[in-house]
Formats: sequence, structure tokens, C-alpha cells
Amino acid sequence: MKKRVFSIIGAGSGQPDGLTREALDTIKLCDALVSTERLAKDLSSIAKIKICDTANLAKTAIAIKEQNIGILVSGDTGFFSVASSLNDKLKEHGKVKMICGLNSMQMLCSKFGISYQDAFWLSLHGRKGSLLGAVSYNKKVIALTGGEQNAQKLCQTLSAAGLGDIIVSIGENIGSKSERILTDTAANLSQQTFADLSVMLILNPNAANRNLSVLDAEIERANVPMTKQEARWTAIKMLNLNPSDIVYDIGAGTGSISLEMARKVYNGMVYAVERKKEAIELIEKNRKNLGSFNILPFEGQAASIIDKLPVPDAAFIGGSEGEMKQIIKKLLNKNPKIKVIISAVSLETLLEAKNAIKSFEEQNIIQIHSIRGHRINDTTEFASNNPIYLIYGRAKV
Repeated sequence: MKKRVFSIIGAGSGQPDGLTREALDTIKLCDALVSTERLAKDLSSIAKIKICDTANLAKTAIAIKEQNIGILVSGDTGFFSVASSLNDKLKEHGKVKMICGLNSMQMLCSKFGISYQDAFWLSLHGRKGSLLGAVSYNKKVIALTGGEQNAQKLCQTLSAAGLGDIIVSIGENIGSKSERILTDTAANLSQQTFADLSVMLILNPNAANRNLSVLDAEIERANVPMTKQEARWTAIKMLNLNPSDIVYDIGAGTGSISLEMARKVYNGMVYAVERKKEAIELIEKNRKNLGSFNILPFEGQAASIIDKLPVPDAAFIGGSEGEMKQIIKKLLNKNPKIKVIISAVSLETLLEAKNAIKSFEEQNIIQIHSIRGHRINDTTEFASNNPIYLIYGRAKV
């Protein structure tokens, strides 16, 4: 018996004139075709297609007894597509072929005659992710939207974070008869509604360089305490953050730690918690001056604010105002596997921190004592920064 062939066909926008020649030829060779209701309806003029929902595409295709089965999927099979999971499910039942197609992001760029090889691509359609981080550190961002992360809500997020003036283009139903493309500021577009499956092109000429460390000289400080750059760099390295992490900076002060973390979690978010109004105002200034819009400041006591925030992957505690044990308990309740670093400049805080993480499976304490050289006339003199302890704890490995 011949081995069955499953052809996963990229249908682009789902319109007949948007199919590639290879896709059309493959469709003609198939004994049966399967797809979702939207694609089946749009392509009904060229083929009879069995309808099922996305979750059952593989199951439905396997149940068909014919030799050559085609599964039509939207966009391109190799670009934020269901094709990869389909391949995993189908390969045990026959040979799997991938037929690539156009995706809506390509089509939007072609409308404006711009290149996309230098763009940062991300899909927020049914996925987690931070548009704020992407826009903060990339001059050109192309995002696929949908579900809870629809185009209007994303424009509202940009505006609320301080990016309301940047230029956004939104393509709705690209490639179809109901296609609509609008270009305006994020603030203006946040007042409109869009189809669920839309594409956004966001241009930020002032994007920050996430590969650079933040220097003390770049941060406005006033009279608010600040963790020095040598200690910041060490602490962030110890946390070993991933790009999509959600992190807290508790007792954020000037936001110096937040700024450093924000560049590391460029696909995630930093929540800067600070009880002093003067410090919150500094965090706002510094996040805007350094282009780190994936930092969101929250004013108030950490123990009460933590309950309102998303689940964290890691936290830095620079100040606890006597609530250390309560803060640690709340962090563990939100994520039993959380990584935490506590900074201490006094013996009392060191002992309090050590006691607070005594139940953590992994613990480490280091002291940072840096000395900087300063040029005075023709000589270099050295000044010592105050020593700081960094207490690291990881709840469960």
C-alpha cells in the first residue's frame, strides 16, 4: 500500500488570486481537502473543502481514507503558522509536504513599498508577548494581532505607555475585498476598531539599543537612592533573565535596576514598584529618556500592589520598608519557582534578607565593592563606592 501524502498548503490571505501556482497545482492533485470555515468559504470557487476547526485539522485529515490529502492554512506555512504542529501530528501517518504561501505581514509591507528584512517580527495572535518591548528597542516592528491582543487594544497600550505619537499603519483583512489600511498616530488609531486578524507596522525612529548597558551618567537621580552600575550589572547577570520574562523591581528608586532589566526582557515587561512619589516621577522621566517603555511604574506599598500584577519570573528587591517576609511570601504564592535578588547595604538588611529566603532551595550571597578612578589635573585618583550585598534565592530548580 502506498504511503499517504499530506500537503499542508499556505493559502495566504485566503483569496483565490492570492494562491501561489504551486498551491493551485497541489490543490488539483489532492483527493480531499480540509480547512477552517473561513478559508473553505473564501476558496469555495476553486475546490470542495471539508470544514473543521483549527484544533481538529490533523484529526480530520488522518480520518480521511484517500491517498492525497490537502490541509489549507492561512498565511505562510513557515511563519507563525499552525503548520508546524500539524506536521508533528501527521508525520506518523504518512509523508508530509509543506507548500509555502504569502503572509499578511509581507503583503502590508508591499503596500508601502518598504523592506522587511530589518524589521522585528512578532505574532500576538493568541500568544503572549510585549509590543511595548518590541517597539522600545526596534525602529521597525511588524506585528500580527488577534484575540485579546487586537489592534485597537495594542494602540491603547502604546498610548498609555507614552508612545501615543509614534506612527502606526494597520492593515485589516489584507488581500481581501474588504481590505482596509490606515496610517496615523497610535493615539488616534486607539479610538478605532479593527478586524480581529489585523497587521500592524510600527515605526519608532528613536528606539533604544537594548544591547548597551545603562550607565549611571544617563540616569536622573535627584535625591533618590540608586543602585550603582557595577552592582546593577552583577545583579541582572545573576538573575539570568530570559527575553520574555515578567519581572518586578520592588523599591525601584530611580528605576536604575528597572532600566537594566527592561533591556534584557525586551519581549517581556518590568513592573517598577515604589512608594515615594518623587521616585515614581523619576522613574517616569528615566524610562522615557532612555526609551524603555516596557517599564510600568506603580506607586504604593509593594505588599498590596503585588496582588494586582501578572505572575513574575523574577524579582529584585531594593527596598522593603519592613515588609520583606510578607513580600517574599506573596512572590512565592504567585510563582513557587521565582528567582529573587535582594540588595543590602546594612548588616540588619543582610540578616533580614538571609532569613527571608531561608526556605529557598538555591541560595547565594556576594558582596560588590567597586572603586572608580577620577581624573584630577594630571593625576588619577580613586574613590570607593559603598559596598553592597546581593542575596540571591531561587525557590525551586
